[in-house]
Amino acid sequence: MSKRILIYFLLLSSVIFSVKSQIVIDGDMSDWDNIPILSEPGVFPMVKVSLRSNPDLANVNYTPSQEIFPNPERGFYKYTAINLGSGTGALTQSQLEGYRQNNISLIYRINYLRNFRNAPLNQTALSEIKQDFVTARNAGVKIILRFAYSGSESEPDAPLSTIKQHLEQLKPILEENADVIYTVQAGFIGAWGEWYYTTNNLNTPEARAEVIRKLLETVPKSRTIQLRTPAYKQQYFQRNTPLTYQEAFKETDISRVGHHNDCFLASSTDYGTYKNPTEDKAFLNEECLFVPIGGETCPPTDVDPANSDKAQTEMRYLRWSYLNEDYYRPVNDAWESDGGMNNILRELGYRFQLTSGKFSKSTKPGGNFYAKILMKNLGYAPIYNKRWVEIILKNNETNEKYRLRLNETEPRLWQPLVTNEIIAEGGVPADIPEGSYTVYLNLPDVDPTIYANPHYSIRLANEGIWEASTGYNKVYENLTISVSTNTDDYSGSSFFEKMD
Repeated sequence: MSKRILIYFLLLSSVIFSVKSQIVIDGDMSDWDNIPILSEPGVFPMVKVSLRSNPDLANVNYTPSQEIFPNPERGFYKYTAINLGSGTGALTQSQLEGYRQNNISLIYRINYLRNFRNAPLNQTALSEIKQDFVTARNAGVKIILRFAYSGSESEPDAPLSTIKQHLEQLKPILEENADVIYTVQAGFIGAWGEWYYTTNNLNTPEARAEVIRKLLETVPKSRTIQLRTPAYKQQYFQRNTPLTYQEAFKETDISRVGHHNDCFLASSTDYGTYKNPTEDKAFLNEECLFVPIGGETCPPTDVDPANSDKAQTEMRYLRWSYLNEDYYRPVNDAWESDGGMNNILRELGYRFQLTSGKFSKSTKPGGNFYAKILMKNLGYAPIYNKRWVEIILKNNETNEKYRLRLNETEPRLWQPLVTNEIIAEGGVPADIPEGSYTVYLNLPDVDPTIYANPHYSIRLANEGIWEASTGYNKVYENLTISVSTNTDDYSGSSFFEKMD
């Protein structure tokens, strides 16, 4: 018996090490007549070995890039404000396009409701809000949105009943324009909508809960709201533990509440942002893998001004995605002076960089295409709004394009400093023209209104791969599709589809 076992293992080893193939060992006896059986002659077979030829794969390594460039839903933002109903302060396309030329893809838009503290929003105000969204969409930027009744500590805010009325009026506008909303800051209460200095007794847990509840009803389910302190979220949900992987991105209320800090690095508690800085920051470190955080700096009080090393350490720990370019300028300027600003510009939010890839060198109409791509997130944060992951094949002669959407791949889980693997396997259409094709990785917005707009697609941080006209990232050249290719027919259900 020991002799038989030794012979069996020698035979199996010879197959594994001498044949470059995939070994499949299973318990399925239905196909034994058509595959080789490894056993000693005259002995009942102990194992089945199926030999399947591996696809002919090309290995690609990518060159990192240090270039600073805009990407959607991340980075420094430009502050903008409008006093609704005044007929002035509208965004202009040239203004926003100028921001994009300076690598800015986000604006902060605070809508002051001073003229409507005790009245519904009129048609002029509603039209101004709608037009802002149109202008942003045309310019290729997204909006961090906030509403407020007061622009100073001495100005009044509005009663809770008015806030609810205005949110009801805003609901259809926000739903219609969710594509260009990045996130909605809670706002409404107190000076600048920062939930302090209220003149209507709105700084109670009960009043805050009413506003949060109405915001979650009003803002589209696909978008988050942000609260001014971690304690506000913990108090509302009666929970001090951060979101978990199992809860993330479910469009439940708790998975849709993020954070903003409007006095970042300004004091030991960031002007009251934290009750217990150590515990609250540990909470945000885990929580903000799944909900966004950002804000602005302030004049430092009981701490030294933060140099860029401290700022980068803090932003990476807390997973920051965005920051005000305009305030507080002395802090931002110090980061320029000490040489750290360029790194912050690159890494604030997400920054995806390809490392290597494996691709089918060739296939046939009706055949199988395979790709494996490794990519690292060098940024401080992941992405938070839903996004497609697609493989695009483009005919090098006709420019016809075919798309394979990887519905099981979730890019919101591509976390900071983690190397992520993208596996794509799909069928090439039987009627695809033969020829040479370029392979692209496409990370577009899911909303059909901006899906094809390259300003809303993610650019990867590698040399020579970005195609600005389409928003595609070129990952492999010269895939050959030919009827003469010796490969199996694709037998799965995920096929490339021809694009319009």
